[in-house]
Amino acid sequence: MVRMGVSFTEFFVAVVVSYLIGSIPWSYIFARLFSGKDLREVGTKNVGATNAWNESGPLAGILGFSGDSTKSLFAVLFAYALGISKSWWPLFALIAILGHSFPIWLNGKGGVGLAAAIGAFVALFPLESAAFGILGGTLWLTLDKGLAFAIVSAIWPFVILIGYFRGTIDSLGAILTVIMAVWLIIRGWDNLKRSYSYAREPLKSTFVRRKLLRYMGLLFPTLAYPLWGPVVFRYIVVISGLIALTLEIMRRYWKGLNDILRKAFRPVGKSEEAFKVSGTSYSLIGCAIASLFPVPYSLIAILMLTLGDSWAAMVGKRWGKHMWLSGKSLEGSLACLFICLASGAVYMNLISMEISYLALLVGALAATLVEGFGNWLNDNLTMAPTSAFFMWLISL
Repeated sequence: MVRMGVSFTEFFVAVVVSYLIGSIPWSYIFARLFSGKDLREVGTKNVGATNAWNESGPLAGILGFSGDSTKSLFAVLFAYALGISKSWWPLFALIAILGHSFPIWLNGKGGVGLAAAIGAFVALFPLESAAFGILGGTLWLTLDKGLAFAIVSAIWPFVILIGYFRGTIDSLGAILTVIMAVWLIIRGWDNLKRSYSYAREPLKSTFVRRKLLRYMGLLFPTLAYPLWGPVVFRYIVVISGLIALTLEIMRRYWKGLNDILRKAFRPVGKSEEAFKVSGTSYSLIGCAIASLFPVPYSLIAILMLTLGDSWAAMVGKRWGKHMWLSGKSLEGSLACLFICLASGAVYMNLISMEISYLALLVGALAATLVEGFGNWLNDNLTMAPTSAFFMWLISL
């Protein structure tokens, strides 16, 4: 039996306070202040940050989200201040979410609790939440903001598993967190169905489908290495690169094979790649070369290629206004630098294999510059090896 660490009275007080913290309808309050609208009667009729944004403006939405997302965080912090065992913290986060969904001040008509759950993640799984934020942000950029609930629902179980196996949370905490996740899915089922329906439009884009295919490269550092170690990881990446290279050579001399590959990859391929080496093949070959460098430089370099190249393209496509190289925007390059640094820092701490932040910065700068000069250097091929080389060099 897991001990509470405090008396029953203190535990009960924490339960009540958690509910009261969760029941403060921040999105409702800010929507009223900025537009006078009652979120229960307009838009989706959901008392949440998204409806506040849509009905009362971005500032109301941002402030509402800020308030709602810290509810479960403050509930956990209150339990911590009382000295309650960490195993029970997810319970207070769940109670805060229930307070958000059934606030006493609004006669029990509250929001789904998605924003409120974010604070719980930060409190319970700080490092895993950072990884979750990077992946969620990447999918949001790729598939559009309408898919937020679907993205959270899909990734959440993996975050809980990672936290459990890393010892961030024990069995009781994991069970309580799973209950929290199930509750959110049940509560937000309509939102979940709506989120998935939004995917139809972006998935019609070849650009989006190609990016989703490229994200498979994340499996090398996040699945192959943790499960089988550095040797098998290197074999898998090198063999993948050799297969890509072999197929590219063979289709040059075998028209039948080229036709088969063109049909198979038509949903994700560029028209000019029909008779040229594809960007995906270049990426696999680049990952294979990068994997020859020592761990963790090879792992982080593959992350930088997979995420940095995508963020540069997507941010540049949406918000790029200041061009500094042919076809490359300053906004896209800064996004590339940011995600390379962020993903590298989070990943090296997750696998408990730190490198110096100077080496990480040099690797991120190298990846960003190669991506910027991609029209001349073929960034798909050279980005990961260049980043791995400079991180290894600066660490000698």
